[in-house]
This record gives sequence, C-alpha cells and structure tokens, in this order.
Amino acid sequence: MVNKESLTSRVMTRLTFVIGALALATLVAALPVASQSGRTQDPTRKKVKPVPPDPLPRPRAVEQTRNEDGTIRISSDLVTVVTTVGRTDGGPVSSLDREDFEVLEDGVSQEISNFARVSDVPLSMVLLFDTSLSIASQLDFERRAAARFLERIMRPQDRTALFSFSTDVAVLQDFTNRVPVLVSAMKQLRSTGATSLYDAIFLAADYLKPAAGRHVIVIISDGGDTTSNKDLKQALAEAQLADTVIYAVYTGDRKSSENLRDLAAERALAALTSETGGEAYYPIQRGENGEAEERSLTELNQAFGRLAEQIRTQYMLGFYSSNEARDGGFRKLQVRVVKTGFSARARHGYYASKR
Repeated sequence: MVNKESLTSRVMTRLTFVIGALALATLVAALPVASQSGRTQDPTRKKVKPVPPDPLPRPRAVEQTRNEDGTIRISSDLVTVVTTVGRTDGGPVSSLDREDFEVLEDGVSQEISNFARVSDVPLSMVLLFDTSLSIASQLDFERRAAARFLERIMRPQDRTALFSFSTDVAVLQDFTNRVPVLVSAMKQLRSTGATSLYDAIFLAADYLKPAAGRHVIVIISDGGDTTSNKDLKQALAEAQLADTVIYAVYTGDRKSSENLRDLAAERALAALTSETGGEAYYPIQRGENGEAEERSLTELNQAFGRLAEQIRTQYMLGFYSSNEARDGGFRKLQVRVVKTGFSARARHGYYASKR
C-alpha cells in the first residue's frame, strides 16, 4: 500500500519545484536582453550612435488645396532652404522680411510659404573633426579655435554634436547645448589612421535628419579622403536630402606651388560647401612652434569668427513646389534678395519626393 503521508510529501515537493521554476522563468523574462558582440558591421556605420529622440521636430506644414472637382488635395512636401545673407559692400546685415526674398526652382518663381529669421530657429550642428595622421600637428590649436567658436555661436536652444573621423567614424558627444561638455569631449581627439571624410559627411547628414531647425555640418579637415566606402557624390546627395549646409575650415598646407598642394581635396571641399549653400575657409598654416603656432591659432580663430558670422545671418525659407511631379528628381534652386545691396547664398538644389 502507498503511504498517504509519503505521497502527500512527494506531491508538495513537486508543487514547490514547479512554482519555483515558474518564478525563475518570470524573473529571467523581466531581465534586459544582453546584446551580442563580435558581429561584423557595415564599416561606414560602426561606432556611430543613433540620434536621440528630438523634442523639437522639424516643422512640416500641411497644405490643403481644393481641385476643380471639389476634392481636397493634401500635401506636406514643404521644401526648406536655409539662406545666408550678406551685404555687397561688406557692411552689417539689417533685418529682412519675407517680401525681400525670391526663390526660383528650375527658373520658376515659387511662393514663399514659411519664413523665419535666425533668432527664431534653433541650430542643429555637427562638428566633424579630422583625426587622421595627416593633421596631427594641427590638432591642438584646431581644438582651441573650435572651443572659442562654440562659445561665440551656441545659444540655449541650439545643439551641437561632435564627430571624429580617421579610418572609422565615431560620435564623441551626442547633441547638447552645453559648451563645456563639448569642449571636454574634444580632449578625446587623437590622431591615428587614414581618412574617411565622405563616410563622415554621409553619417553626419543622416544623423541630422530628424533634428530641429537649421542643419549645419562644420568640417575641420585637409579635405583628403583615402578610405571611405561612400564617394563625394553620395555624401553630397545625403547632405542635400537632409537639408544640410556644409562649412569647411581647411587645415591643409596651401603652399604657393600647386604641385605641392592637394588640389583634388581643395576642390572637394569647395564642391561640398558651395552646393549646399555653405563656404570653405582657408587659414594659412605657418608652423607648429612658438610665434608661428600663435599665428596659426590667430588665423584659425579668424576663420571660425567668419563662420560664426555666417551662421548668425541666416534665414529659413519654405515653399511648396509648383511642380507637382513626385519623381525623386533633382530640382535646381536659386535664392535672391530683392532689396539692392544684399547677396544671398543657399543650396543649389534638392531632391523631390518620390511616390
């Protein structure tokens, strides 16, 4: 016969085991899953962190128009154009209004639907520091000049991220409006490896896409590229898709003889900046030690000062294209200031949306 007391004991023991196993399974399920390591990644993406959620998304207006048959057409294809304004006589730029601008798309005038001054629009900027071995001797005073630039330009509503690039691209500091945090992140800059400039531009533009306000990339580099997976055309296209203005502070050696200069690198920076509505600056590098180093720092400070002035004299214009084709094609843009005595610089075109 089965001893009732023994049977009861075995049943209770089994129930206790089952309950314990269920509790353990529940606890394990609640724990975060650890990421796997050692996976091979796309070399153009490694070390690049995702963009944090943006509390101030870029404004995307919605347009409603009534067709002849009474149906309502809704379009959210707002084209934004960051425009830098200057005086032809070099004087200070006074405040301009919407009526002072004209936007042409493929030669056809467009109605400006959105208009904002620089004071009303936050700045989202990525500093791209070349840390390849080719600029090792310049890195210290480039860092010092960039720190002064940030102190001049940053406002509470603005945000800047810091990227470094050599063979790889890395985010040293995510978007922040705290200048001391950015300056501290610059201490991580170390010269090593080759140069992946186009990969860095491509990734920085993609990083900027969901960010608020004006999009700006500042490249601090000699312009050479030796190890990118992307090419110049792909980097430029991504910048245009992200509505990004590119500026460059050239850190190469512009000797008097063209035979001793990297003209291809200089032309690449000129194309990236002019096509997106930015500008390239060419401070003269004079050496590494003593008085020569101080002159280099002064010239870099002056270049960054001119860059800061450019960013302070920008307007954001928005329009809905009169060309309703959604073919993904490239549309040429031209921005003019109607008032005499002013000049405008903006990106040369954009890619239409595609259905």
